Amino acid sequence: MKLRYEFAIMDMGGEFAAVPVGEDANKFHGMLKLNAVSADILGQMKEDTTPMKIHLYLKEKYEESTDEEIAKSLVLFLRRLNQEGLLENITDDERKIFIV
Repeated sequence: MKLRYEFAIMDMGGEFAAVPVGEDANKFHGMLKLNAVSADILGQMKEDTTPMKIHLYLKEKYEESTDEEIAKSLVLFLRRLNQEGLLENITDDERKIFIV
């Protein structure tokens, strides 16, 4: 799975935003307001990846968080991205995590 559009992630003093760049700026109008964790997730999704790879990255970066906390945040954010039509190349196994 990966992002449908290319985004530049901007850190504005601890507040983050993802802005579409290149030709994708003409396809996706607006920006995404993010927290630090969601900015890290989007940063991992510039290339085709899996939820497990993102989970492992977050686990290493946020050592103080439990697996359960990381999984919950990741699933909720991926569901939201999927609802907004921002994901592509989703496998059948990955699609299962989007079912509420």
